[in-house]
Amino acid sequence: MASRDASGTPHLTLPFDAATATRLGWTLGDAITDDSTRTARLRHVGGTVRGAVHDVGGATVVLVRTPAGRERYYELPTHDVDSALTAAVERGFRRLDDPDAAHA
Repeated sequence: MASRDASGTPHLTLPFDAATATRLGWTLGDAITDDSTRTARLRHVGGTVRGAVHDVGGATVVLVRTPAGRERYYELPTHDVDSALTAAVERGFRRLDDPDAAHA
């Protein structure tokens, strides 16, 4: 059996600290991000994990797409989108919608 991190995800590189995030069910995550503003798209530099950061009326929700194509939603403990994006970059993610990222 594969070992798992604090979020129950087996060794998946996440753009945030899984110990401080709350995993949402797919139906709830999909519903609340459907009508929200996507702030940024992310991709892990050394892998195939992708993500999207959403501003959801007073909360920050991150959608993570695993290498197998599964979608997982996490609510971050603070509504600080800038901190979430900074943490993602520190964890090896790159913003895909950043105009300077194309030249990096």
